[in-house]
Amino acid sequence: MKYDRDEQIIKARLSTIKTLEYDIATEVNKELKQKGFIINKRKPLKIAMVTCICIMLSVGVLAATVPSFNKIVSKISPEIAPILQPIEMVSEDNGIKMEVVAAYNDDEMAVIYLTMQDLTGDRIDESLDLYNYTLSEGALFNSQIIDYDEETKTATLRIQANGGEKMNGKKLSFAVKSFLSGSLVFDEVETGINLMDIEDDSSQTIPLNMERVSGGSGTMFDLWEEQGTIQVLKEDEMNISLPQIDFMYISNIGYIDNKLHIQTKWVGGGIDDHGYFYFTDAENNALELYPSTVHFGIDELGNTMDRGDYIEYVFDLEGIDPKEVFLKGYFVSSGRYTEGNWKTKFKLQSVNPGKETECKLDFGTWELDRIQVSQIGVTLLGMGEYDEENSPQIQVNMTDGTTQEIELSTSFSQNEKISLKYLLNAPLDSTMVESVNINGKLIKLD
Repeated sequence: MKYDRDEQIIKARLSTIKTLEYDIATEVNKELKQKGFIINKRKPLKIAMVTCICIMLSVGVLAATVPSFNKIVSKISPEIAPILQPIEMVSEDNGIKMEVVAAYNDDEMAVIYLTMQDLTGDRIDESLDLYNYTLSEGALFNSQIIDYDEETKTATLRIQANGGEKMNGKKLSFAVKSFLSGSLVFDEVETGINLMDIEDDSSQTIPLNMERVSGGSGTMFDLWEEQGTIQVLKEDEMNISLPQIDFMYISNIGYIDNKLHIQTKWVGGGIDDHGYFYFTDAENNALELYPSTVHFGIDELGNTMDRGDYIEYVFDLEGIDPKEVFLKGYFVSSGRYTEGNWKTKFKLQSVNPGKETECKLDFGTWELDRIQVSQIGVTLLGMGEYDEENSPQIQVNMTDGTTQEIELSTSFSQNEKISLKYLLNAPLDSTMVESVNINGKLIKLD
């Protein structure tokens, strides 16, 4: 077990994973469906032939001679083909072939497309999740499976890495050491817990030294670290099992300082079993109530320690009527764990750098300094503490009078430096961009 929530809580739930060594704020647009399976919709043959001709004219003779490249283009937006760089580097180990097929990058981010194919067994499926993978440059990575071909047992994945300015023109090494597959997903799990049955602030607690935790997440985590020691629920006061879930159970539940604490104990053998709790209303609509979490262990003497046996989910339910909400869960059993040594080397060249302008906008916890516009999209660069629940809204205004609204794709923050990336499904002609509208504030570009 490594993470407490990965799939569906976007913008605040999945985005912030903090460990003792580093702080990653990562947000993934719902359309990207991190760890989700995107169905490949095929077009009629006549349209596909026309598209193929256009692609070959755009990317030249090299791409036309690379079958893997053309297959990748058919699974993503064909319009992005002009900025894709064919790579076609193959590594095979343990009966599995990995091929880095294509990539593109600008000064802030690189996007890499690769395939994983099982040549001898059934270890690759639509739930494939890269577990231990590295890129020799870059600061933040996420992986999404975008297509799965059951007949050839081939998964197509997209890797995103921030820090693209360090990659331009360099020989990069991309390696995969292990991956997960065969995952089982349990959504809308009924907990059977009625908040009206939980007494306020009457729970037994134990002190938790924040220097002895294995990780955590959410908006309260920074405050807990500043406090140094916090109170969590006494362990194993309950044993509430959930339907079909045999890899974890609720070990305690109660209120501490008017906040709901749900303590879970993870007992399965899966290397990445994970999940989260959420609330719905009477119509089964998920509410925007996001927990903060802390991971810890307890030794034989009852002392807390740096280990992830327990995850405590903490909800601030101020203003919520406990009679009108229902507690549900989303959990994943990681299934099969496969190790190997897949490694390739290749070089990237940045797309057209486009336009850049300085601007000063105050977002409360952070301040915007610069805007960059490239063929890939729009990047906001600033300083401070990024609030993942209040992402700026972006609209690009073109010189021909048209406008394009762009949603946030990824965010990255480290040492108070913030980078927000807004991506398009097709290359943006940055020479035609006149201005960018940010939360109603018009920023003109030179």
